[in-house]
Amino acid sequence: MNQDIEHKGIISDIQNNLIRVTIVSKSMCASCHAKGACISGDSKEKIIEVKTSDTSNYKLGDEVVVCMKNKIGVKAVLIGFFFPFIILIATFILTYIFLFDKNEVMPSLLAIFTVGIYYFIIYLLRNRIEKNINFYIK
Repeated sequence: MNQDIEHKGIISDIQNNLIRVTIVSKSMCASCHAKGACISGDSKEKIIEVKTSDTSNYKLGDEVVVCMKNKIGVKAVLIGFFFPFIILIATFILTYIFLFDKNEVMPSLLAIFTVGIYYFIIYLLRNRIEKNINFYIK
């Protein structure tokens, strides 16, 4: 559980104290020989920004390993998925029981709206959250 999360990537940009690393996120079957006939074989390119004090050791096209502490990954999953799910379910149940008995439409809409407000607040706090999420190159 204390291991770091690692992904191989290629340096795509270097600016001042910021290195952008492009990683290719693949599903398990993306490398399968039959992926052309299968709809589940997907891969996505993601760009990770790594702040570093010394960029002189790196150059464009270098293959590097981008790492993040495991506990930060857990925190990101909690913020991005778990808390919104809890808010969605709690809002639906509470409004269904106390406000709109025998009507599922209004509690559903209110629950979705509440999760939208949650994500808007997260968007407003993105700079503060970003300070706590650090990547480094191994």
